[in-house]
Amino acid sequence: MIGAFIGDDEDEATGEENTEQSENEQTSEEKESSDEKEAEEAAAEKETESNDEEEVKNVGVGEGAEIANTTFTVNDVEETSEIDSGNEFIENATTDGKYVIADVTIQNDKDESLTIDSSFFSISADGAEYDPVTDGDVIMAMSEEDDFFLEQINPGLSKSGKVVFEVSADVELADTTLHAQTGFFGTESIEIDLNK
Repeated sequence: MIGAFIGDDEDEATGEENTEQSENEQTSEEKESSDEKEAEEAAAEKETESNDEEEVKNVGVGEGAEIANTTFTVNDVEETSEIDSGNEFIENATTDGKYVIADVTIQNDKDESLTIDSSFFSISADGAEYDPVTDGDVIMAMSEEDDFFLEQINPGLSKSGKVVFEVSADVELADTTLHAQTGFFGTESIEIDLNK
């Protein structure tokens, strides 16, 4: 009987060792599986980041840049310290710096209408970023046809307008880049070098 009890103890000990070994193998396999998943996620994240970087398209004045079935073209750029209203009853807009006025055409090749706004644009120069001017004097001096204020563009059509930026007088147009996006959240964007 003593042998029977000892044998049972050995069987139990062997059974416990096998269970521990099996659990360790499962933990090891789970850890390897977890590590593989993390590696796959990291690779997918890097691919997404590189795709995001690839989504930014860079062209020059007169060249169209297409993103999300929308083509942005800067037709012309001008610099001035005064915007002539062309109306004797409306004062000209003036600045201590200068205005950069980009004449832009947007072509909608989507299957649905596109709403565009001047806030979808910005320019950068010398590490600084400038938003479009929303000053009343500038808005009044520009004609209504030139503005991109919540303009709707139906499929297959285009709209041209001007986006005005106020910058310091020492900003060089040759070092300036216009940034445009397809929506309020800026999920896709293009860059257009404004050096002529």
